[in-house]
Amino acid sequence: MKIVIVGGGAIGRLFGSFLAKGNNEVTLVDIDREIVGAMQDHGIGVLACDEEDPEAATMVPVKAISDGSSIKECDLVLLMVKSYSTRVAVESIAHLVSDNCPLLAIQTGLGNIEAAGRIVPTDHILAGMTFMSGTSLGGATVRYGGSGTTYIGELDGRLSPRVEAIKKIFNDCGIDTRMSRRVIGRLWCKVIVYAAINPLSSLLKVPNGCLIDRMESITLMKRLLDEGRRVAEACNIDLAGSDLYEQLFEACRRSTNNLSSMLQDILNERSTEIDAQNGAICRYAEEHGIAAPTHQTIFELIKLLEKWRPGLEQL
Repeated sequence: MKIVIVGGGAIGRLFGSFLAKGNNEVTLVDIDREIVGAMQDHGIGVLACDEEDPEAATMVPVKAISDGSSIKECDLVLLMVKSYSTRVAVESIAHLVSDNCPLLAIQTGLGNIEAAGRIVPTDHILAGMTFMSGTSLGGATVRYGGSGTTYIGELDGRLSPRVEAIKKIFNDCGIDTRMSRRVIGRLWCKVIVYAAINPLSSLLKVPNGCLIDRMESITLMKRLLDEGRRVAEACNIDLAGSDLYEQLFEACRRSTNNLSSMLQDILNERSTEIDAQNGAICRYAEEHGIAAPTHQTIFELIKLLEKWRPGLEQL
C-alpha cells in the first residue's frame, strides 16, 4: 500500500517505521528540512526504550519530502501533525484525498476533524487515536516509548470495509489496532486524560510516572478529569462509561520514564498543543455554560510558560 504520513514527529516516525518494515511504500512529509534530510540520508532510526546508545538504533529506509504537493497519488494519508498545523498540513495534501484515499487523522486534540473538514469532504475523513508513545531524538531518530493500542473508525460509527482494511494492514505491521464505533468518544477520553498529564508534567518538568507518586498531583489531575467529563457530557459526547481515572493511572504507568509531548515541546522551545487540549475544553465549557476553572488556570500557566521559557526572564 502507498501510504503518506504528514508529520515527522515521534509518532509519525514510529508509524512510518512499522509500516515500512511491513513492506508498504511509505512517504513522510515534514516541513523540518533537517529531519527530512536525515530520513533521506539514513531512514528512520528507532531506538529501543531501554537503549541509551544512539548507534544502536535500527534504521528503516523511507521516502521523505518537505512538500506534499509533489506527490501524485497514494492509497492512504495519515495526518499526524500537531493540532496547530492541521489546516496547513491538510491543504498540502488535499489533492490526494478521495473516495479511494481516505485521510486518517491520528492526533491528540479537539477540533482537528472539524478543521480538516473545512478543506476536504468530511466523508473522506477517518478518526483515530493511539496510545503508542515515543520521544524524538536527534536527526530522524526516535526512542520507542512502548506499545499501545490504536483505535480507528468512521465519524458516524460505522464499521466500514475501508476501516477494516486499514486495521488489517496496521496489525500486520505490528501496530496493535482496533476498529471503534465510538472513536470520537475515545478521542475525547484521551484528550481529557492527557489534558491532565501533559500540562502538569510540563509545569513540574517531571516524567509522566512522577505524577502518580504524590497525592497533590493526583488530586489536581482528578479535578481536571472531573471538569473534562462534565464538559464532554454537556457536549453529548458518548464516553462509553470509560473510567478516566484508571486510564490516567494506566497512561502514567505505561509511560513512567517518558517525557510528555508537551514537556518535550517546552524544552525544545516549540509551541505546544495546549489550545487543542485544555484550551479546547475551556472553549466548549464556555459555550455550554460549564465552569472549568482548573483547566482555565492550567491553560493560562502553559501559555505563560510558552512565552517565558525555562530560566530567568531578563528585566
